[in-house]
Amino acid sequence: MSIPSDYDEDYVITKHLIEEARNNLVLRSPLRLGMPVRFLQGTEDTAVPTSQAVKLLEHAEGDDIRLTLVKGADHRFSDGECLDLIQKMTLVVIKRAG
Repeated sequence: MSIPSDYDEDYVITKHLIEEARNNLVLRSPLRLGMPVRFLQGTEDTAVPTSQAVKLLEHAEGDDIRLTLVKGADHRFSDGECLDLIQKMTLVVIKRAG
């Protein structure tokens, strides 16, 4: 089955995808993250609401976890500003983990 997407291709939903998702539900049990983590979320993401990102942030346990909301960014998070932020946060996490 496929469902329409706001982007180039429809989302393809397979039985394997659903089973895999059920095996990886992170909000059902403690989520201890023993490394630096950066969640990045666009406020115009129509696939994942910002409330879900906040819920994940509140659920995760760790010493160095942050959520950055980017006003106007969509689910792709792929414009120049977002890509720069991904690169910057990746470098920050690598430096803090080392």
